[in-house]
Amino acid sequence: MSMHEQFAEDLSLYALGALEGDKQIALEKHLDECSGCRQELEKMRGDAAWLAFSISGSRPPASSRQRLMSAIAKEPRSSRAATPARPFTWFKAFEWAVVTAAALLVLIFARQNRDLRQQLSVIQSESWGEQQQLHQAKDLIASLTSAEAEHFTLIASKTPPPAEGKTIYIRNTGTVIFLASNMPQLPAQKTYELWLIPATGAPIPAGLFKPDEHGNATVVKPPLPAGVEAKAFAITVEPETGSPAPTSTPIMVGAQS
Repeated sequence: MSMHEQFAEDLSLYALGALEGDKQIALEKHLDECSGCRQELEKMRGDAAWLAFSISGSRPPASSRQRLMSAIAKEPRSSRAATPARPFTWFKAFEWAVVTAAALLVLIFARQNRDLRQQLSVIQSESWGEQQQLHQAKDLIASLTSAEAEHFTLIASKTPPPAEGKTIYIRNTGTVIFLASNMPQLPAQKTYELWLIPATGAPIPAGLFKPDEHGNATVVKPPLPAGVEAKAFAITVEPETGSPAPTSTPIMVGAQS
């Protein structure tokens, strides 16, 4: 008996997904080494698929049906063949076709279910991000319209058109919202730094910023201590990483308006 004949019966069962255990392991090892058996397996799988689709679709090609029946008819009989073998019938083929079709449907539904879970995860993530943005927008509007908000206007008269900054400050929460326009572009490795000038004590860093190509910039809710009385706000040019205390003369200063 050749190596191919030895695996003939197992190859037919494997094509229908009915081979398990040690026989499956041995056959898969043989398939890794035998291109002829791999080609035969693909033919059997194609024939089984044609039979599966023939249940509700068009009639499969006669050559496919004949190949599958010939492969099964050539299966070597083991010692169990002492009892008369029941003839292969189309009803048996129909049963195998149903099993194959069911297995294909399970795989299709499993893939669709996985895709749906991934899409749901993306939708939930996008929804969470939109909710966060909405919450931030509401918080920003509340700060801008708060009755406790103090407004500071900073103007640099030396630049045409003049650079301007507006600061909204809520003392009891330490909230700062700063908007700037017409800011000059910075030298390399430099940044603007906003400062809260308290009624008493040293200036407090209130955020770093660089303008866009139109000279616009914002600083929103930098970390600041609550309850500090602000006398003014100022802007200096500092090293790119910022400074704990001003290292240059302020280019813009504004008191409460």
